[in-house]
Formats: sequence, C-alpha cells, structure tokens
Amino acid sequence: MMNILKESNKKKIDKKRRTNDFLSQLRADGDKHEEFIVEVSAIRQAT
Repeated sequence: MMNILKESNKKKIDKKRRTNDFLSQLRADGDKHEEFIVEVSAIRQAT
C-alpha cells in the first residue's frame, strides 16, 4: 500500500516539474507565447 502512495506522489511531483519546465521554456521564448502562458496559468490556479 505504501508503495502505491509513494508512486502516486512521485508521479504528481514529476508532472508538476514537467509542467513548470514547459512553462519556463515558453517564457524564455518571449512574448509570442504570452497569451498562452497567461491562459494556462489561469487554468492551473482554477484547479
């Protein structure tokens, strides 16, 4: 049972890290993705 919880937590952390990395890459690309970044950030805060 503990292994299932550890795996679930590990997956959750990994997903957050990948999402943050993706958004960081978009921000590095500059203003052409700004509207998308704002939209994704709003969705993430709403959930």
